[in-house]
Amino acid sequence: MSEKVEAIAEKLRLLTGKPLSATPVILCIGSDRVTGDCLGPLVGHLLTEKHCAPAFVYGSLFSPVTALNLVETERFIREKHPQSLIIAVDSSLGKKSDLGEVRVIGDGIYPGAAVGKSLPKVGDVSVTATVADMGKSRLYGVKLGFVYALAELIASAICKSISEVVAA
Repeated sequence: MSEKVEAIAEKLRLLTGKPLSATPVILCIGSDRVTGDCLGPLVGHLLTEKHCAPAFVYGSLFSPVTALNLVETERFIREKHPQSLIIAVDSSLGKKSDLGEVRVIGDGIYPGAAVGKSLPKVGDVSVTATVADMGKSRLYGVKLGFVYALAELIASAICKSISEVVAA
């Protein structure tokens, strides 16, 4: 697992650049009520619990950022942290062969697009993990242990990359 953490952390370091001009924001998107959609809240929870990254974290198991409050939260973040890089974290749907894949992209994401939601693009950099194959109902059948393992991987990579970029 440490090789995967290092590979993801390296992608994040390359995309975030060195040094950052302000403390980064990690925007963890998803619902704690749907197992396949709780990747973001789990990552937020792990980042908060471990106090491992010099970053502002929005979205956790106790205070999730969902379709209901995403626009308001993103607006708040842009006002409160105007110079900060925003890393958006969310689960994704894909092909069966992509299950468990973690992607780091140098652009924002459209949360909920795979299930037909029309939400604005958020983030400057995004980290997603494929938790199920296409189909909204598939999100309800995802095993929590699978999502939790992906969340641990992503949280560890974010901690590693952000602490190195901020320290630079």
